[in-house]
Amino acid sequence: MGIDAGGFSGKRLQNVDAYLQRIVDAGEVAGAGASLFRHGLEAYCRSFGMRDRERGLPMENDTIYRIYSMSKTFTIVTAMSLYEKGLFKLHDPIAEFLPAFKDMQVAVHDERGFRQIVPAKGPITFEQLFTMTSGIPYPGDDSFSGKFFKDLQSQASPEAAKTKGFSTAVAADTAAKVPLSFHPGECWMYGFSHDVLGRLIEVLSGKRLGEYMAEVIFEPLGLADTGFYVPAVKRGRLAKAYEPTAIGGPLGLREKKDLGDVPSAPPLFESGGGGLMSTLGDLGRFGRMLLGEGRLEGERVLSRKTVELIRENHILGRQNLPRFGFAHMAGYGYGLGVRTMQDTALAGLNGSPGEWAWDGMLGTWYCVDPAEDMVAVFMIQRYPGANENLPKRFMQAVYGAIDD
Repeated sequence: MGIDAGGFSGKRLQNVDAYLQRIVDAGEVAGAGASLFRHGLEAYCRSFGMRDRERGLPMENDTIYRIYSMSKTFTIVTAMSLYEKGLFKLHDPIAEFLPAFKDMQVAVHDERGFRQIVPAKGPITFEQLFTMTSGIPYPGDDSFSGKFFKDLQSQASPEAAKTKGFSTAVAADTAAKVPLSFHPGECWMYGFSHDVLGRLIEVLSGKRLGEYMAEVIFEPLGLADTGFYVPAVKRGRLAKAYEPTAIGGPLGLREKKDLGDVPSAPPLFESGGGGLMSTLGDLGRFGRMLLGEGRLEGERVLSRKTVELIRENHILGRQNLPRFGFAHMAGYGYGLGVRTMQDTALAGLNGSPGEWAWDGMLGTWYCVDPAEDMVAVFMIQRYPGANENLPKRFMQAVYGAIDD
């Protein structure tokens, strides 16, 4: 790392070091890793703390992380490769390709909480899946539809186990039986939309989601450690997830054991919304492809115009949607499955309009900043991920180190 690598001040990058070490020492996380790429150079790549405290294994730059909802950006890119082939339009109803989603129902509530199941006003479109305006909830979320979905999923799993298991196809078919949380296009709600999109990728490509994603992204970009499973030979590099044992007082950490096992072979259900594992290096290369408007080192994954469409704001300011976003999305709009910065003052971040990407449930986070010609990756394994806090403070230090 040079003194002024990538236009950063070497001295001020020490603030990034200090921040990552501080959140480890304070017990906020067991370990953390980060990388920065700017002006064609890797300016920073370091790891702190432990990936496995019980076994005394340090966090390293090739540590494998569960990236959960960061998977969505991989699914978006994969789906848009099919869009570029003319296999669907954004405004096409998904029922043209998944007939189970024809004639959807909606659970509506009046001001007294009385519930009715009524026909949806219109069909779910591809764009509504991309932008989380479909009305499809996550199973188990705090709504009638989410609880209904959870119950259906519980009923489907034992029966599916007798045949081919709870596959990506079964997951989508189960979602199609759930009354929507609202009429398509009328609200924004983080839910199962991108998992359904993963099934659409299978139908349109004629291949399993992971197989086609590898063909479009992993293999061309050389992402050797990204996928829906971690083979036995790599499992020693997998980071454990931890959770705080005290909130509002001195923090301690314990292993988070109820997240489910990381598969060691391709799983039947490949979750386009949250199933991938990856590393600092692989995420950095993926981000660099996006920064390069679809190209990295001569490999073209998407066209420049398609990347522009993905990162364009499709929500904030164009539709006054109820319940838009999370607290940490203040100042951001929403593109095709990605946050996109609209107002740095509202965000309270010394960043750039147009910065975009997404994050994950365990606090994994990355951004693509065309204005600064930069990709930044921040990786932890903490539940809850403190996405409204830890990544933002990291980025304050990163932007504070820019010196050109």
